Amino acid sequence: MATVLAGAHVDHAVHMSGLPAWLRVGVALVLAVVAVVHAQHGAQMAGQRRWWHLGHAVMAAGMAAMYLLPRMRYEGLHHGGLVLFALLAAGTVVAAVGLRSREGALNPIWTMSALDYLAMVYMLAGPAVRPAWLGYALAAYFSCAVLGWAARAFDRLPVFARPVAVGAGQAGPALLSAPPDGDSGGRSRSRMSVALTLAVMAAAMAAMLVAM
Repeated sequence: MATVLAGAHVDHAVHMSGLPAWLRVGVALVLAVVAVVHAQHGAQMAGQRRWWHLGHAVMAAGMAAMYLLPRMRYEGLHHGGLVLFALLAAGTVVAAVGLRSREGALNPIWTMSALDYLAMVYMLAGPAVRPAWLGYALAAYFSCAVLGWAARAFDRLPVFARPVAVGAGQAGPALLSAPPDGDSGGRSRSRMSVALTLAVMAAAMAAMLVAM
């Protein structure tokens, strides 16, 4: 019995210590909605936009699972997620380098995506191999990202809305949040909805990193 109680205590300590169950469930539900929003955008778009949105849908779903499913009871699932997001991070880095050669510039959207995937790898790794300082550094980064997405500050940075370099092949998407066709009002609403989902995801990641 003592062993079981000790294991339950460790399980609780490792899994979102300090966050009540109702809050974890609520955050997981919000993240599930975020995953659906990005999946819908991905289904409606093509090219880089599609893969960027689908990647964020997978990330939001993975975060929802981490909020709901404690590591000690679902070790296999966490290990599978670790492998998945490590592959996504590596693939994103390779794709970003390849796109840089084609477009003439490194798209910061893919740089940020790679960092997001690496943060997922950090959170899914075992507690013994996670340096605390790195977790706090990532939490600070995502806290800044919350403000950037919520205030839509990234929309006003030229590097996030730059046209493709002269002579390059295909324009690199900026926020990837606007459908390729449609009225300007629809594009504006789309960009706002995606920016808000990105702010929510960044906030959830920052909270998870601090609570670990």
